[in-house]
Amino acid sequence: MGTIFKIALRNLVQHKVKTLIVGALITLGILLTFVGNSLFESAAKGVKRGYSENFTGDVMIMGQSEKAFSLFGSQDFSAGPGGEPIPVIQHYPELVEFIKSYPGVMGFSAQVSGFGILNFDEAGMGFNLLFGVDPETYFKTFHSIKIVEGRMLANGEPGIMMSRKRIEDIKKQNKVSLKVGQEISLEGFSKSGLKIRTVPLVGIYEYIVPTQALEIVSFIDVQTLRALNAMTVGTAKETPIDDATKKLLDSADDFFSDGPVAAAGAAKDKVDLNAILGDKTKRAELATVDSGSWHNLMIRLNDGVSPSQTISELNKVFSEKNWPLKAVGWKEAAGTSAALTDVAQIIFNIVVIILAIVAVIIIINTLVISVMERTAEIGTMRALGAQKPFVRQLFVWETMLLAGFFGLVGIVIGSLSVVALNLIGLPLDNEFLQVLFGSKNLKPELSLVQVVLSIGFTLFIGVVSWIYPVSIALKVSPLKAIASE
Repeated sequence: MGTIFKIALRNLVQHKVKTLIVGALITLGILLTFVGNSLFESAAKGVKRGYSENFTGDVMIMGQSEKAFSLFGSQDFSAGPGGEPIPVIQHYPELVEFIKSYPGVMGFSAQVSGFGILNFDEAGMGFNLLFGVDPETYFKTFHSIKIVEGRMLANGEPGIMMSRKRIEDIKKQNKVSLKVGQEISLEGFSKSGLKIRTVPLVGIYEYIVPTQALEIVSFIDVQTLRALNAMTVGTAKETPIDDATKKLLDSADDFFSDGPVAAAGAAKDKVDLNAILGDKTKRAELATVDSGSWHNLMIRLNDGVSPSQTISELNKVFSEKNWPLKAVGWKEAAGTSAALTDVAQIIFNIVVIILAIVAVIIIINTLVISVMERTAEIGTMRALGAQKPFVRQLFVWETMLLAGFFGLVGIVIGSLSVVALNLIGLPLDNEFLQVLFGSKNLKPELSLVQVVLSIGFTLFIGVVSWIYPVSIALKVSPLKAIASE
């Protein structure tokens, strides 16, 4: 074995040009794979941290539906602004009592999702994603924001909190400078029509854990958002009508006749239209906002508690209790926006695989040429008694040494590159990239997983590359050596 190793090493040194060409290809492939996957792995961690610590928690409970929903509403974007109505959590009081006693829960809070149009009159309008929350429980469960101006939203008060980034975008796009205390007009669209509400801007915040993708989120008191979403309590009870109102309704046809309008009983009874039409009691009763409706319940778990196991156990309980609820993880809760990083990494890995195949083909061709040029050498060894296993081992050692050494060089350079990028950061000026990687300044981390994957990739190149060249080398006979001389 030692003799074969020495001969293989000598052959690589003697053919420096070919060795360096093939080695450079291996180094470049390993380097790109190592750095690229480190970037995406770090991005995935950043996106997860941004969502789970700011919005979704470790586990989220939502109503069951045949359609896809996330924390941000319907995933069917063809349904128009706001999409399909989000299913409301049923059995909410019982669910809360159950979660309170559930082991491993660090905190939880409910939330209502919606969309609102900010109306700035002549300055135009601005789209906003709204989260209706219970401030007392929500900001204890998700404490990764800090107030930079104003204050936190208080329980029971109408108001809205907006991110600093959103305030800056509105100033840039609409030429409007929003200040704390200013009244903001919000318009909401639902199947019941247009809803308008006005609330004060109580606070401006920024995230402690960066989450560039969701700076558009504004926190609003839940009752206002319920009103914008038309989450009202309907009634089916019969409403009594007095005699004066009946006379008015009976004479309604007269209002649309060609002749003069003669109010039925006007001379005798003098129906007071103001008293009838001005009474808003019934309308208010029919439009009472449901104070117990929530779209999602987010749960933060204690360290060491498995989210996947918790999700499985909760769904089993919901099934047993026949509650139309489902528990999901942070990625499903985040929806399409969180899947962008996974899609991008899959595309990157496909590109890497294609490059690897190309690199392997080039390496094989180079090794085949090397075998052909060494026909006399191989034939001479065969003439001196070298058996096929000896020739096979010789070329396997050459290929593995080549792949191993230059693969290791690629891993070392890749590790140093990742450390350097972590120290200086990789600025992302493009907004799509900021959403994709969940940060304005990407700092990849050195990962043992990526080191192991790169070693495996190197071994793959080494193992695959020698198969065909060795098969050619084994066909070389002593007669070919004599003929080539």
